[in-house]
Amino acid sequence: MNNNLIKKFLSFSYGSFLGLIIGFITTMITTRILQPEEFGKVSMFTLAINISMIFAIFGTDQAFVRFFYEEEKSKRGGLLYNCLKPVFYLTLFLLLTFLFFQKKLSLMLFGEYNSIVAVMLALGIVVQILYRYASLVIRMQQKGHLFSLIELLNRIFTFILIIMFYLIMGPTFEIVVYSTVFTFLLLTIYLIYNQKNIWSFKYFSENSLKHNNKDILKYSYPLVLTTLITWLFEAFDKIALRQWADFQELGLYSSAFKIVALLTIFQKVFATFWTPVAYESFENNPKNTMIYSNVSKIVTFLMSIVAIVTIMAKDLIVVLLGPEYQEASKILPFLVFMPLMYTISETTVLGINFYKKPKWHIVIAGVSCICNIIGNWVLVPQFGGLGAALSTAFSFLVFFMLRTHISLKYYKVNYGLGKLYTSIVIVTIVSSLATFNDRFLFNLVFGAICIIFLVFLYIKDIKYIYALKRT
Repeated sequence: MNNNLIKKFLSFSYGSFLGLIIGFITTMITTRILQPEEFGKVSMFTLAINISMIFAIFGTDQAFVRFFYEEEKSKRGGLLYNCLKPVFYLTLFLLLTFLFFQKKLSLMLFGEYNSIVAVMLALGIVVQILYRYASLVIRMQQKGHLFSLIELLNRIFTFILIIMFYLIMGPTFEIVVYSTVFTFLLLTIYLIYNQKNIWSFKYFSENSLKHNNKDILKYSYPLVLTTLITWLFEAFDKIALRQWADFQELGLYSSAFKIVALLTIFQKVFATFWTPVAYESFENNPKNTMIYSNVSKIVTFLMSIVAIVTIMAKDLIVVLLGPEYQEASKILPFLVFMPLMYTISETTVLGINFYKKPKWHIVIAGVSCICNIIGNWVLVPQFGGLGAALSTAFSFLVFFMLRTHISLKYYKVNYGLGKLYTSIVIVTIVSSLATFNDRFLFNLVFGAICIIFLVFLYIKDIKYIYALKRT
């Protein structure tokens, strides 16, 4: 069982880790090409697509994930189309709204009217919705090698297209917009063709399913509010910088965020691998909590190490971004709490998901969002990007704590909370020192000491996992 888990994780992860290297190079080149103001406009384009997908998908993607293993294997194509039917009408309504208000939306997002970018925004929404489901199909079938291939191609295509559009159009934010949309278009076409058996139209009118449209919407609708609040919680830092700062500050923050976003590859890979495995394990043996305990402890250890190493290397990373982005080094350290807290919470939120209590996600996201809004309102006008980073760190800590302790009310698992909170304190100390201390050697030595301490803290768990691997 444990060897199978390791093999599955590796199959899901190698493409993302190779893609991380390509993504890092792409970010370095992009920041050299674009000024911070242009980088800020790119972040607003991404923001617009993300919020549009929340309304269009309406939580049906989560219903697809939750009901996938409960549906007969031969009828999962029917489940896919049942989830997509409401998405079609919602997307159509959304696109018509965009068409009617395109000028106002363009001015609000980019400070200028650009009809071509408005069209690309509409196309980007449709393509990324289809890509979301196409990637879920291979994820839930646990096709790790195909998932890794897609992740790798995503980074390669984006890199190539950015260079191509730059040579044609010059240093404008539109080159990132075009490369993003066309990359997802190519990948979506490939995925649907590759998995054409489950995308076959013969499943469109499939009625003999365990979960009908009513079941899907009943499960999905609470998640829409949850997802919307979560999006506001995760995106309010950029909204605050757009409102209370300028494109320059937003660009600096977005560049630091882009580096940290590469760490979300660990979060994404883990969640992609872990979600179907966790659900399948619970369906087979709900009393076996050891697997969840071990995974949580090792993920906490590894993510804490990754966070500290990223903070230690912040000055070197920012040098690669270019001289215009030098101030981003003070923003980066506290942003690591986003992937750190989110990834660990994916291992501790299981009780809420297993026992189908999605309304708790509304409460969790709501409280975290309020913390983030208040934090940005207080800190951004005075400290700019650094204030947004501090607010993000605190709100994600609240998010993790609520997820963990509410989950434990339904499903008791030994997550090793003493070690876990000790790790969080250590990362907090490292982040604080690195933010307000410019001495590179001091930050490097102190970070190394903290890593050694974490190794001793988790030495029993490391030995246990190693022993399982050997057997």
